[in-house]
Amino acid sequence: MARAKHKTTKFVFILVAILGAFFIVDLLWASSSSASQSVASNWAFQNSHAFIVPNVVSPNNNTISSLIKEKSKQDKKGVVPERVLSATFADLPGPELKWEKMSTAPVPRLDGAAIQIKNLLYVFAGYGTIDYVHSHVDIYNFTDNTWGERFDMPKEMAHSHLGMVTDGRYIYVVTGQYGPQCRGPTVSTFVLDTSTKQWQDFPSLPVPRYAPATQLWRGRLHVMGGSKENRHTPGLEHWSIAVKDGQALEKDWRTEIPIPRGGPHRACVVANDHLYVIGGQEGDFMAKPGSPIFKCSRRNEVITYMLFNRNVGS
Repeated sequence: MARAKHKTTKFVFILVAILGAFFIVDLLWASSSSASQSVASNWAFQNSHAFIVPNVVSPNNNTISSLIKEKSKQDKKGVVPERVLSATFADLPGPELKWEKMSTAPVPRLDGAAIQIKNLLYVFAGYGTIDYVHSHVDIYNFTDNTWGERFDMPKEMAHSHLGMVTDGRYIYVVTGQYGPQCRGPTVSTFVLDTSTKQWQDFPSLPVPRYAPATQLWRGRLHVMGGSKENRHTPGLEHWSIAVKDGQALEKDWRTEIPIPRGGPHRACVVANDHLYVIGGQEGDFMAKPGSPIFKCSRRNEVITYMLFNRNVGS
């Protein structure tokens, strides 16, 4: 009887030992698998040029109850929900920029133009309202944070969608829209001598354009893109004319290589002796057919905003 009991106890002990060993092996295998997955995913993450950002919940798109539930989940887990985002969309490191409110402008403006020369900012034209456009220049002084001198523009000069650039003294004002609402463009082009505040005539562009990209490069004034006469169709044309000290050195504009994609409101800069065209728009509001005041008609579906740069030449 005692011998049978001893065998039973021994059998139970062996069974428990086997189960314990199996449990330990299983635990070690799971840990090893998790670690290898973590290493593999980390390796893939590091080599995918991606990074993790918080999954921010926007109050505009969620109800208060949703926000409370989301906050509750975060408190329970102790972490903020995250998502992987391609490094393509990462912001480049840079200093923190702080905004400061400056002196209020003399008049409200939309679609005007502005050029800085040293400590002065020259602000031109623009819509006051959809039915009223400005035809003067206001000057802001960065040194003492004041708006000072004001003077008129030429009567034939465009009021919005201007092409504009400066060499540090002379401001070249090219084509643009003449009048309020969605009126037509003008070919008239002018030069402002900021030292004397005198306007000079300049050879007109071959055809009018709305908001063309405008820049000085290698001694020539370049004008490209913009919108065509119907205000909506992107223009691809590119012209240039030799200039010096506010004067045209040629009688006519020269046709250059067309821009691959046209449209208005592009930024245009010169860097390392290359001409870059950046961003902009394709399509725009058009005048309502038959409207005596050229009333703008909404065509939101045809407006496309872009961000790209194009090396025009070298």
